[in-house]
Amino acid sequence: MTIKWEEEVEKRLLDYMSHSSTTGNEAKFAEVVAKDLEDNGWTVQKQFIPDTDRFNVYATFRNSDPKYVKVLLNTHLDTVPPYFPPTQDDKNIYGNGSNDAKGQLAAMVTAATIISNTDEDVARALGLLFVVGEELDHVGMIEANKLGILPDYLLVGEPTELKFGTIQKGALKVKLTVTGQAGHSGYPDSGTSAIHKMVEVLNDVLKFEWPSDKTYGSTTLNVGKIAGGQALNAWAAQCDADIFFRVVTSVKNIEELLNKVVDGRAEVTLLSSNDPVILDVPPIEAETDQVSFNTDIAYFDAKDKVKAKYLFGGGSIKNAHSKNEFIPKDELHKCTSTLVKLVHNLYSHH
Repeated sequence: MTIKWEEEVEKRLLDYMSHSSTTGNEAKFAEVVAKDLEDNGWTVQKQFIPDTDRFNVYATFRNSDPKYVKVLLNTHLDTVPPYFPPTQDDKNIYGNGSNDAKGQLAAMVTAATIISNTDEDVARALGLLFVVGEELDHVGMIEANKLGILPDYLLVGEPTELKFGTIQKGALKVKLTVTGQAGHSGYPDSGTSAIHKMVEVLNDVLKFEWPSDKTYGSTTLNVGKIAGGQALNAWAAQCDADIFFRVVTSVKNIEELLNKVVDGRAEVTLLSSNDPVILDVPPIEAETDQVSFNTDIAYFDAKDKVKAKYLFGGGSIKNAHSKNEFIPKDELHKCTSTLVKLVHNLYSHH
């Protein structure tokens, strides 16, 4: 590889970032990506989301069978709002989607181009699936399941600081509801405060030792919302608290533990959940780490049928979704070269 492809991936990312594709508004940008792939010899299938102008992009090389690929590279086309255009300096590219996930997208398209220019047999075993809606409701991946793609290997691109994920932690969102009795707050015997009761419950939840694992990390939680009470001088008749658990065991396990901690003092309502996804160690030398954010992997129906699934990318999730989002150019280059290396390895040896 020469400096040419390094410049190419930077240029591609800056071009991609010059087009807004906030969730729900991906159509024009998807056209840009589709044309880029077609101009480089890839056959593109546009899969429209029903009753919208939004579509997934699925690409294979020339005469390869779109129903079967050996290695599938996947990431998403959408970004979180608000959109703001890219800037750069000598070391970094800044802006909306720079690492989540247009940086991954640019690296994947560039890697695919490098492979197709050097080994068409490997290119024909490679598929590229770029979906809409990952940042909101995963509608793109849910629809993509209808394509019937069953690869041997799946790699999803997200900002992981060039480390391969060992686990995508599960997600459990619940609402706790405590009921009190309204009354004048100047008279303790006139009622009971739901807020005071909730404070005791949440204290126990926060102090509890939730499951942890050396390889997969710790179950963590965030009390994201609390609402209750009707007046400053009244005992609160009701209090609600929404809690988000990042799960390393199973949703069922955390639900059972939570019910024991709560011990009937609050009503527990399930809002949404998905179990953790255990990821595979790559066949190339690379760092690994746990991943605490959600991705489309959980919504890919064939995830348990593939030989291995990987989560990998450049940049850091810690500055994604913010006005300070950026990707180091060095990581963009390394991400691209790692993808090329991994695809060749999987094709040749596995």
